[in-house]
Amino acid sequence: MIMDLQGGFYVIKILHYIISATFLIIAVILISRSITGIVKKLKYSFFDRFLSLIFIINLYLQLIFGLILFSNLGSSLGYDYVSADGTVKMVSKRFWPIEHIALMIFALLIANLGFIFSNKSQESKSKYRNVLVYYCLAIVIIAYSLSSIYLF
Repeated sequence: MIMDLQGGFYVIKILHYIISATFLIIAVILISRSITGIVKKLKYSFFDRFLSLIFIINLYLQLIFGLILFSNLGSSLGYDYVSADGTVKMVSKRFWPIEHIALMIFALLIANLGFIFSNKSQESKSKYRNVLVYYCLAIVIIAYSLSSIYLF
């Protein structure tokens, strides 16, 4: 039984990494298309909207897989992040159950605001600007959250 749980855990973890890679690729494409759209005054196309939707879907999939991984942290897989003894004082133990999830949810909310504002805008320039500002802010929050693993 434990072997099956471990196999499922690692499959979800690999899916989480794969979706992270696709998220990064889509983010780079969106940022470059937004900058190009603003500078060259291009029309906001169906493809731009499609990329924005894929960006948001990727974030939601990351949230789902991340919550599945988080729910297994206290299981028999050998992870002991969720114990209460001294967790708040130790950054390494506090990071995954508290800070990472909170920052990821905040980044998802910021990206959703950008998606909503870009869809409600009438002008192409404001659509590109909303995508650029809100998605870049979400990406910075995500990068900070992930860099906390190595910096602190």
